[in-house]
Amino acid sequence: MVTFRCKRSGNTVSFVTPSDIEGMRKHEGYDEVIEHEKAKPEESLVGDPIVSKEVKVLKKRGPKPRIK
Repeated sequence: MVTFRCKRSGNTVSFVTPSDIEGMRKHEGYDEVIEHEKAKPEESLVGDPIVSKEVKVLKKRGPKPRIK
């Protein structure tokens, strides 16, 4: 099984048949994902300390309520 990543969206797709794999290797919009690239994000998360982030609170949608 070979996995390819879309250059535009970043989505991944996997193929098993040799004809599909060859077609995707020729396609300009996709890059082949190498096995050691899949392990990089998992390895980097293991040793990273937890960092708190500021969360922006969004306003409620819709018209303002009428006050009588």
